[in-house]
Amino acid sequence: MGVAVRTRQPADLDLLLPLLDRTHREEGYPVRTEAVSGWWLAPAEALGAWVAVHDEHAVGHVALMPAQGPSLATWTAGTGRAAEQLAVVSRLFTDRSVRGAGSALLATAVDEARALERTAVLEVDVAAQAYGFYLRRGWRELGRVRQTWGHRDVESAALSS
Repeated sequence: MGVAVRTRQPADLDLLLPLLDRTHREEGYPVRTEAVSGWWLAPAEALGAWVAVHDEHAVGHVALMPAQGPSLATWTAGTGRAAEQLAVVSRLFTDRSVRGAGSALLATAVDEARALERTAVLEVDVAAQAYGFYLRRGWRELGRVRQTWGHRDVESAALSS
């Protein structure tokens, strides 16, 4: 059986936090240790959030957030859309146990952004493996922004679907 994607439920947080903690320890995402928490995973301002499920187990997560922050000017200039017409793909992680879970979550987020009449955008560290993941799925780079994420200075790429 393949991966299914469904809307995140409040009870999913207890299942997702151990996966998020492992992702933080093994891959450095999220950058800040204090972000391995329910408040980061399920912020009130989220436009929506989804969980990848395989054999009745949560194997990944993605959320859509309002557009803001250092990449906002690059996203608006590159897409020709106002901030209110953008949705940031965020909090995307999987436990890597099921091939295709990340792609399914990303496709769901893009589809949901379109349903909201928004363009999906995101920012990613160009040195991270995720950068290639997005490019291989047809995302285009709009520009780069130097940022400080936690304890690291990164060159982030602002991407659009």
